[in-house]
Amino acid sequence: MPEKIIKTICRYTSDHGHNHFSLEEKNDNLLCTCGHGGKANYLQLDPETELNIKATFRRLVGANENDLFNNQRFKIADDNEIIKGRASLLPAGTGEKLLISLSNEHPKIFRFSGLGLNKNQQAIFRQSLNRKSGIIIVSANEENGASSSYYSLLKNAATKRSAYSIEDFPLHKIDNINTIRTSNKQKVGQIIEKLMTLDSEVIAIDANVNANDLKAIWRASVSGRLVILTLPTISAAATLKLLKKSGISSADIAQQIIFISAQKLFKRPCSRCSQIFDPGSEIKKIILKAWPIAKQYWPKKFYRQRGCAYCQKNNTKQKTAIFEIMSFLSDGRLQKGYQPLIKEALDKTAIGLIDIEDIAAWAQTDTKL
Repeated sequence: MPEKIIKTICRYTSDHGHNHFSLEEKNDNLLCTCGHGGKANYLQLDPETELNIKATFRRLVGANENDLFNNQRFKIADDNEIIKGRASLLPAGTGEKLLISLSNEHPKIFRFSGLGLNKNQQAIFRQSLNRKSGIIIVSANEENGASSSYYSLLKNAATKRSAYSIEDFPLHKIDNINTIRTSNKQKVGQIIEKLMTLDSEVIAIDANVNANDLKAIWRASVSGRLVILTLPTISAAATLKLLKKSGISSADIAQQIIFISAQKLFKRPCSRCSQIFDPGSEIKKIILKAWPIAKQYWPKKFYRQRGCAYCQKNNTKQKTAIFEIMSFLSDGRLQKGYQPLIKEALDKTAIGLIDIEDIAAWAQTDTKL
């Protein structure tokens, strides 16, 4: 029954045009909030279902009884479709809050130019694949293109090399790449230790990893393998924090990481009905509160689509990608040229590729998770 309720909520959320929902106890009721802000929809549920729903998500993400968890993948079979996404069960003022991010897009394999990288970023990606060893990290929350970047890097890295891909949910079968699916009996660290006894030159991981898995990944890199890894972090800085918390030293990070690429996707405004507008001071305050450095990059012009017949029918799936690429000198200092995600977001806002209101929404959601 709890899984049936979850499927119903997921369908309701998707049918109303949302990718996110949360469950939280309020005034002795279980409130389901779909979406954010003024466009949100609400469902009031029987509070007795709360424990069952939490228990079901703990099972789906592999968490122990009573454990909290953050940004863990889940997958549910729903007739002929698959409901998938990420789930977090976090502390809240009234007890615990369950946050769900649904994934409804299948990752594609692109040329590096097709990912949305600029020419300098494309060069960094290509040059990194000439390395025989080291770690490339692609970081992003669900629905922000990390898997597309992962498969695009993997396909290029596997050319004339022995390559293995470790995945929780394999989504592509690529020629000459051995795909290994994780399971309760076959964890990431265990698979990596086995691969290190084989003629493996490239090891890629698109799966949930823990501190022990990360240490196994570092051993694989030190042993002379090129490693590609996805992590569900919202920025390069958040990735560093996660690695250090897992027990990876600053010296090991600097020596083994080739680069960390953090990315995010935004809905692209329609160019046919785009017009200059003034977003007002409140939006600027929201963004500067999240990223004070944004003041240095604030655009002089802003664009917003008026809404036309073409964009309502044809422009809903077009995305604009932003990236930040962080790499290090041998002494641990940042390489020159690093620019934060917010800079590229504002640069693309200035030419009409991102709506400033979407950046404000980002400032109030992802930056706090």
